Parts: sequence; structure tokens; C-alpha cells
Amino acid sequence: MRFNILSAVTVALSASTTYAELIEPKAVVDAIDKITDLSSDTADAAEKVQQGDITAIVPAGFRVVKGFKDIISTVTMTISDLGRMEAPEEDFAEEDQNAICKAFTGFVMVHQDLLRVVIGKNSLLASLPVGDAIASVLRTLEGGVDEVAEKIIELVPTCAEQAKKDLGDLDDTIGKAIDTYSS
Repeated sequence: MRFNILSAVTVALSASTTYAELIEPKAVVDAIDKITDLSSDTADAAEKVQQGDITAIVPAGFRVVKGFKDIISTVTMTISDLGRMEAPEEDFAEEDQNAICKAFTGFVMVHQDLLRVVIGKNSLLASLPVGDAIASVLRTLEGGVDEVAEKIIELVPTCAEQAKKDLGDLDDTIGKAIDTYSS
């Protein structure tokens, strides 16, 4: 009797674990929103980099690099999470797909704003020890963002074309930022 109960509990836990490992639309939106928030915070830090006292510019530059590293860490975690989860056998409901696309478009807009600020602060940041670090994190970020975007695009057939366009626009801006800090 004890063995049968244990077997039943094991089967029940296995079934719930399998269910829990399916990709949920809200989890995707939440992950995108977290990356968006980090991008916004990093843009705020970059905006504070102003001409003036070097003792103020250097810490601000390091906050920008730390912000990018936090974004990369979150993107990497999102890639890992999505990679070990299974997509549902059927497409998400159109409403869920639209929510994911809306979150992704919001991320692209905020992240492009961040990159434009960083490009605009090139004359200040590139002259600091963080200038090389920024170029490096931008290259790393580009690959991670592309990988997350590709996984997201697979999940949203109803708005995949717009998501691909958004990704193309973001890739262009990241490329400009990398070029700015690599020269």
C-alpha cells in the first residue's frame, strides 16, 4: 500500500513538473518587462553622465557598464529559462501573442533610447576606462538580445513580422553603438 501511494505521488509530481515547464505567455511578458526596466534604469544612469568633474563622470560611467551587465545577465537567464521550457503544442491565444509582441516592441523602444543616449555620451564615456568595457558589453548584448528575440518570434506567429522588424531596427541601433565605441 505504501509503495502505491509513493508511486502515485511521484507520478503526480512528475506531471506537475512537466506542466510547469511549459512556456507561459505571462512569464515571457514578465521577462521582457524586466529587461525593459533594466534598460530604462541604465538609460537614466547614462543621462547623468555630464561634462564636468572627472570624479563624477567615472562613477556614472561604471553605473552604465553595470546596468548593461545586469541587462546581459537577465537576457542570459531568460535565454536559459526559455531554452529549458517547452513551447505549447498549439499557438498561444492571439491575445497572449499580442501581449508578448507589445512587451517586445516596448523593450525595443526603451532599449533604442538607451543606446542613443550612450551613443550621444560617447565623447565622455569613451575617454574613460569604461569606454572599452562599453564596447565589449554591447557586442555581448547584441548576441543575447538576438537569441531572446528569435525565441520570442517563434512564439508569436500572429505578430512575428512586426517583431522581426523591431528586431531589425534594434540590431541597427546596437550596430551603430558598437561602431561608435569600437572606433
